[in-house]
Amino acid sequence: MPLSTKNFFINSFALVLLLAGCSKGDIQSNPYSDLPEPELEKTANRKYEAIINLAHRKPCSQVADWKMMDIQTICGLDHLAYHSTTDEQQLQKLVADYELVIAIYRPMIAPRINCMAYRKPRGITCLDGKPIFTY
Repeated sequence: MPLSTKNFFINSFALVLLLAGCSKGDIQSNPYSDLPEPELEKTANRKYEAIINLAHRKPCSQVADWKMMDIQTICGLDHLAYHSTTDEQQLQKLVADYELVIAIYRPMIAPRINCMAYRKPRGITCLDGKPIFTY
């Protein structure tokens, strides 16, 4: 048997063993997958409000004090402005949990909403004490 054919069979066998070793229970399921749509909406809104409350604890007065991060929404990828003194680990935990809700809720609501086309912001500016994205 030529070496390349032998390698193919060895790699194929290894792949089969790897896939067979993974069971459905090994993959972490989404804790929000059984919630009905109205409850998902309430949960998403509550979690988003908690994210904004953490991210915007300070008024926007110095643009240099603000950062941005990606966040998934019902319309897809968006951005979140947050103050540089924000606890980033806590913010990332809140965003990750929110995105679990969105992963279940988005397919339910997507056919009924009209989302604007995505554009990455160039930066942040302050307006009336709030961070605003510039495009």
